[in-house]
Amino acid sequence: MKILVIATWYPHDENPTEAPFNADHVEAIRGQGHDVRVVHVRLGASLAMPSHVNGEWEGVPVHRVLADPKRPGTVLACERLLAGEMAWADVVHTMAFSSVLVALPAWLARTVAGRGRPWVHTEHWNGVVNPASVSSLWDKLSGVRRVLRFPHVVTGVTGQLAAEMQRFARPRAARVVPCVVKGRGPVAPASFGSPLRLVAVGGLIERKRPLAAIETVAWLRDQGTEAQLTWVGDGPQRAECESLISRLGLADQVTLAGSVRPAEVAGHLSAADLFFLPTAQENFFTSAAEALAAGRPVVATRVGGFSDYADAANSRLVDEFTPDVLGRAVLAAVSAFRNQPAEAIAAPIRARFAPGAVGELFDDAYAAAITRA
Repeated sequence: MKILVIATWYPHDENPTEAPFNADHVEAIRGQGHDVRVVHVRLGASLAMPSHVNGEWEGVPVHRVLADPKRPGTVLACERLLAGEMAWADVVHTMAFSSVLVALPAWLARTVAGRGRPWVHTEHWNGVVNPASVSSLWDKLSGVRRVLRFPHVVTGVTGQLAAEMQRFARPRAARVVPCVVKGRGPVAPASFGSPLRLVAVGGLIERKRPLAAIETVAWLRDQGTEAQLTWVGDGPQRAECESLISRLGLADQVTLAGSVRPAEVAGHLSAADLFFLPTAQENFFTSAAEALAAGRPVVATRVGGFSDYADAANSRLVDEFTPDVLGRAVLAAVSAFRNQPAEAIAAPIRARFAPGAVGELFDDAYAAAITRA
């Protein structure tokens, strides 16, 4: 089939890490033999337009267009482009909530004229399931989620997200299609020696709770367990983290690695014994899934839909984020998983979230949308 993907976030040369999960989903769809085009709509002017407007990304044709509400002409031009691309497509597939708002005028106009297309929407954003976690303004405006009534099928990357989407969608329209998780190379065994090696992947931001992670390393030390934490990622809390590391005497035990390329992230995961991140809010939690795909058990807070796949067989999840609760969870994970082969942890995740497995779920979603259209 011919699939038109409309996304307000998509990787490009200036920022190849912008919404890589959308590109991964496109790869999964193409893997099923579909002809895919992407329209990347740059909504508003807060982010610069990519320099290459027309071209390809990983072999997929991508047309990038501006739609700035402060410049109505750009919005009209965008809608004309989308209407033309919809005429080509067998199925319209939006990715990211704002893409629904962008696609809706052109889709409605064609539908009223009797030339509508089956519509599937895919959501990753925690703002749909937990508006207050984004901002107080979005919390007040979150009733706009009712636009999810228009797509024939909506998919969320976790069961929690899909259940929330169903509140606003057509009857029985919501289903789970997870993110793609690629196992990068062979699975290396973990040593679980001394010091215990912990890794976190995420921004140094309040929502990821890096201060709690650092305090947990100090708690483990005080309990007689030497641990080393490598935090991969950067952000506005870096100075505060550095100050806490110094105050607690952890300069040799906590490393702030900063932002690194994806291949380097894989290396950090393979070098660790456990993935540890006491985050405040997640949806799919891609970094945790990637850790499991590398054969590394997860220790985290139970705060999102990632409990779809992070369970007692591969993780230890807790409801509090105090150093003692987190530290005891780390020790429990060591006891539970130190003798478990890393491959046994990795294999189910690699199979479940492989591009082919995810692509089959999208095929089912397309079939359902066509039936409903």
